[in-house]
Amino acid sequence: MHLAGLVFSVKKWVYCVRTIQIVIGVLLLLASGYVEAMYSFPAAPSAPMPPGCSGSAGVYTCTGFINIQDQVQFLDIGNVSITVNGALNIGAYRIGSASQSANVTFYSNGTVTLNTTTLYATINAGINAVTVYGASYIRGNLLISNGSINAAGTIQGDVISSGFGAIFMAQDAVVNGNIAGRTGPVTLSRAVAVNGMLSTTTGSINLTGFNTITNGVSCAGCYMFVNGQSNALSGNVSVGSLDGGSSQNSTYYGAINVQAGYLTLGNGTTVQGDVSVTATGLMHASMTIYQTVVQGSVNVRSDIDSGVSLYSGSTINGSVQVTNTNALTASVNNNVYIDSQSVINNSVTVTGGIDNYGKITGCAKSSANNIWAIKMEFNSNTGGICCANNGTCSQSSCVFNPFNYVVRKCTTPAAKFNCIDPSVANPNAANGHLFTQVANSAFSADVVALAADNSVNTDFVAVGEASKTVEVKWIDCGDPAVLINQTCGGTRTTLLTQNVTFSSSNLGRKGVSTTITNAYKNLRCQVTDANATQQVSLSMDNFAVRPASFNSMSSGNANADAANGSSTSNSPVIKAGIGRFEMTIATGLSNYNGTAKIDNNLIAAHPGALRTGALSGTFGQASNGASTGADFIYDEVGYFKFNALGIYDDTFTQVDATSDCTPGFVASNNKQACAFGYAPSTNVYMGRFVPDHLQLTLLNSTSNACGTFSYFGQDSSTLPAITTTFTLTAQNAGNATTRNFTGTFSAIFDLLNVDNYHFSLSPQVGATLGLSAAPSSLSGSWGAGVANVTAKQSISRPPAAVTPQSMSVYAQPQYSEAGVLVSSTPTLLASNLAYRYGKLTLHNAHGSELLPLPVQLEAQYWNGTAYVRNQADSCTLIPSLSVVLKNYKGNLTACETTLSTSASMSRGLLNLRLGAPGVAQNGIPNTGSVDVEVNLGAAANADRTCITPLEVPAISGVLLWFGAVDPVARATFGIYKTPIVYMRESF
Repeated sequence: MHLAGLVFSVKKWVYCVRTIQIVIGVLLLLASGYVEAMYSFPAAPSAPMPPGCSGSAGVYTCTGFINIQDQVQFLDIGNVSITVNGALNIGAYRIGSASQSANVTFYSNGTVTLNTTTLYATINAGINAVTVYGASYIRGNLLISNGSINAAGTIQGDVISSGFGAIFMAQDAVVNGNIAGRTGPVTLSRAVAVNGMLSTTTGSINLTGFNTITNGVSCAGCYMFVNGQSNALSGNVSVGSLDGGSSQNSTYYGAINVQAGYLTLGNGTTVQGDVSVTATGLMHASMTIYQTVVQGSVNVRSDIDSGVSLYSGSTINGSVQVTNTNALTASVNNNVYIDSQSVINNSVTVTGGIDNYGKITGCAKSSANNIWAIKMEFNSNTGGICCANNGTCSQSSCVFNPFNYVVRKCTTPAAKFNCIDPSVANPNAANGHLFTQVANSAFSADVVALAADNSVNTDFVAVGEASKTVEVKWIDCGDPAVLINQTCGGTRTTLLTQNVTFSSSNLGRKGVSTTITNAYKNLRCQVTDANATQQVSLSMDNFAVRPASFNSMSSGNANADAANGSSTSNSPVIKAGIGRFEMTIATGLSNYNGTAKIDNNLIAAHPGALRTGALSGTFGQASNGASTGADFIYDEVGYFKFNALGIYDDTFTQVDATSDCTPGFVASNNKQACAFGYAPSTNVYMGRFVPDHLQLTLLNSTSNACGTFSYFGQDSSTLPAITTTFTLTAQNAGNATTRNFTGTFSAIFDLLNVDNYHFSLSPQVGATLGLSAAPSSLSGSWGAGVANVTAKQSISRPPAAVTPQSMSVYAQPQYSEAGVLVSSTPTLLASNLAYRYGKLTLHNAHGSELLPLPVQLEAQYWNGTAYVRNQADSCTLIPSLSVVLKNYKGNLTACETTLSTSASMSRGLLNLRLGAPGVAQNGIPNTGSVDVEVNLGAAANADRTCITPLEVPAISGVLLWFGAVDPVARATFGIYKTPIVYMRESF
């Protein structure tokens, strides 16, 4: 796009925006009902701009004599400037409206005249004059620099001269903002009201009567004239000099501060605040009042000499001081004159003379070395005399008393009071502290009267004067807060009131004994003396009254055996390291609201314990003297108690912690200890605590297998099927050993009770896991929370045949008491144990009576389809005496054949050998049969066997894992195999 095209587009956009602004302005005017305007900024249909004016978009210029004699409307939105290059004259018309959106300022390069005009704009006339006539209303400011303002009517904004221009407000004018001049004069005609502040820099201020100023007067270097009657000045007046001598019945509602040394107030004047008159250099400071009442104090001082004069029945109710700015150059001409009708209802202090024809109700004090410094003229009345030229007060060395009036020494009222510890010396009395105290224990404090310079007022009660009584209150200021200007930081509650009586011998310092019967964090002493400068004084320092100790300890859910800490059966029970319980510690003082703390080094376990556990948790802020915590955790078994100071509070006395109490628990140097703690009168045990869980750790596992397998039910008194050795550890929730789980506290878990271990077997094939027949099948003992356990076990023979199995043994030791389960996780003790369901089979045999006869015993197991030889069995032993020979038949009788066996089975076979019965002596062959039975279990009474030619009773078997049915076979002698009867090889 070419530059020309861009400029054209921008102009079109500006035109559109401007059109929208005008339309909005017109709509606003229509809404307000204001449509009769003849002139308009900017021009509108039927409403042109005033003649000589042009411009747009909020910037307008008017040239020549601009005479507006009709309504004017402003359609712009925002700031609007109208520059008038000539004089501006506006008649009794409305210029703008209250509903306009434009903020309009007329900048005039000529004079401005408004005649009964209603103007919604600001006038800035610069060096030109602004004149406002009649009941004009200006909703804006009147501004000049070196021009002048002469205004009547009402100005809603400020009236300001920023140069040497003069401001004159005509009679009955109202300014709702501020009036501010600079170097030109500011004059208020009769009955002008200024609802803001009246100020100037170095110009003058002139009030002519019935003027009202709301927010004070400020002109540090100006001269202010107050004339006429009934002027009312609210706020403070701070001026260079103030000449109000010709004014009558005027009222100053604030303080007067004169900084150039001259103040005169006329008849009927009232000053509600204090008066200060100062001068510097070679200027005198003087205050002269006629029939004036000053409610506050008067302070007049300069670098050379100063004076205060009271005429025509004037009254000053505050103190009067006439001194020098530099106390080292005190002038003997700093004087006070009181005529016969005037009164000072307070003290008068000068470095020069006091000439009293009237009345001084307080102390007349002069430090001048002059025998006529204080003159007691005819019919005068002086409350007291203080000739302080030699550093102390006397009542005669500086007094001129020609009429022999009674001369009384000054009883110097206290400026204020402080309460301090008796150990604080006088030079530090104003800033002295009060120290920490203990509830229900008497303590002493000194109440000190202070002079204005903060020294101890030793003349608070003069010699020969009656005693003085002040009221002392001990005040609770609530939660600790910083005192600012002797103000109590919280809600004041009076705890105790005492009357303290001073005599002259007390020299301004009197001791008092007090007992506070409750606990408080933030106390102060409050002294009330109606005659003191500060009638109510709070002690400079605050202090705490703490409990002597925590004296009561309890728990609602850890109180199984609070008195002894020994019961192993009482409830409740709490798991160590995780179980939460509550404790309450109390002081017996209802106002104690501190927070108790715990010292883990000062707790003790139950008698005989191997370890004192660690305690965690916190107490909450106390209420009604008791502090409770609900989430405490103890990590050991048994009980614990708190030793002395095991519970403590070292923050309750925080207001005194820096220097007004002794850190720790022991008082010293006349100061109480900052902290206090538990002082048990009897043992209070918390508990009972039990382990959170048990931890099983496998040490060793052995299986008494037959090679690579075992038979279901295989076990004996000498060879247990499974032997496991493991440790059982009582632990807290953090997995640390609870060493106190020993002795009577561990008896709940009987290591010899198999039910406590919850042994289990997998898979479930009908077999059961039981203790071995071996002696000491369960053994172990507790010590310091740990038990070494040996378990000898067996796996029973299922009631029905099962296929070979890989068996695993688990344990989950646990016990329960009072509804609390102390358990462990299931732990694998033995795995991959190959088990077979076995049986023994004897095979029938026959052969010659002349030869030994082998009888085969076969070990078998169930493979899921049939019993097959267990070729892995090379370990089964058959005791010869357990093999029964019975049921002899034919010519065969007992022990004509004897039994012998091989050492052990080999690959599932074991040969029993019956000796050849041979031929009897009568030549008859011993043919016949005998039944062979292997006792697997108990032998019958009739069971016999022959391992020698002498028949003996058979013994019971030890092979129950082969079943309950003994294997039986028949051995027959005299039956031959065909076709060969007998075969022999010869070599």
